[in-house]
Amino acid sequence: MNSPLLFLVFLAAGWGILYLVHWVAYIPIARVFNVSFPHAPLVLGVLAASYFLASLGVRTLNSMVTDWLYFATATWLGVIFLLFSFVLVYQLTHVATGFDSRLVLGCLLVLVLTLSAYALVHGRQLIVRELTVSIEGLSAPIRLVHLSDIHVGTVHQKKYLERVVALTNEQKPDLVLVTGDLFDGSAPIDKEILTPLNGLTAPSYFSNGNHEEYEGLERVKKTIDNLDMQLLDNELVEQGELQIVGVNDRQSLRTTTLASVLSSLPIDSDRPTLLMYHTPVDWDVAREHGADLMLSGHTHNGQLHPFNLLVRLFFKYINGLYEVDGQYLHVSPGTGTWGPPMRLGSRNTITVITLDPA
Repeated sequence: MNSPLLFLVFLAAGWGILYLVHWVAYIPIARVFNVSFPHAPLVLGVLAASYFLASLGVRTLNSMVTDWLYFATATWLGVIFLLFSFVLVYQLTHVATGFDSRLVLGCLLVLVLTLSAYALVHGRQLIVRELTVSIEGLSAPIRLVHLSDIHVGTVHQKKYLERVVALTNEQKPDLVLVTGDLFDGSAPIDKEILTPLNGLTAPSYFSNGNHEEYEGLERVKKTIDNLDMQLLDNELVEQGELQIVGVNDRQSLRTTTLASVLSSLPIDSDRPTLLMYHTPVDWDVAREHGADLMLSGHTHNGQLHPFNLLVRLFFKYINGLYEVDGQYLHVSPGTGTWGPPMRLGSRNTITVITLDPA
């Protein structure tokens, strides 16, 4: 199946799922409160398509109006999934027992609105978390900041990136590593919006994520070529006592594997090695090739209920620090948001990891 056709199939499937979600949310509300919208199927169909239409708008028109429309429809996307998750339980209870209550359903609607407002506020906030790991081969501690999934675009623009850089610099790191999805994909990639990254006070490195793959790796490379941040495109660099390896996201490795890329690099097994690899998979491969610490992101720790439940079905490692025989994996919950500009059950995080000599 060629790429345009695959994309259309993806859009159709996405719209179908959202249309079903809207209907499930609408049916009990209409029944219990005895209300109905004129041309409800058409209205719900448009609402289901609104996020896709707004995404197309910001990619083609790129104006303040389309930015606000995108923000509104992305927010609605979060609200409708929250509404769906609560109302689905109510509807299933009704089907099983015949129970109906305006009071109960009304309280659920108020709860959804309250949680949505809470999630919107937390979607703009940043927190700092600190971890310590022991690494063999170091003569002195190294303080690094792990950023991932900043998703610079329509929602998280230049001012948000300035906040990320300022808070990162406050941690006084020796090193800053960004493991993919610097770009959001909601707006055309732009050199100007990335200039705050030149304000990082520590050496910084970046590896590609799946959103860089969607944008086109060559376009991404040209966009960041004026930054002080160095892109590691299946490459290894030495930074003091460390070896830092950046491997493209698994979606970019169509004709090879992580094992093949790591085998092709001159990794010195006697030196501490950090691996930047966007999706938290193949950690066993990374350990076999000497990665003392693998840094990943991608999962957003679910970002927003009920997606946190779905993420756990697909990924074994979704958030935080994991350890096997003195080798570590850190999965960032993300420093920004994608889709709904909301966080519920997760936070936008800057992670400070102190590497202590073992």
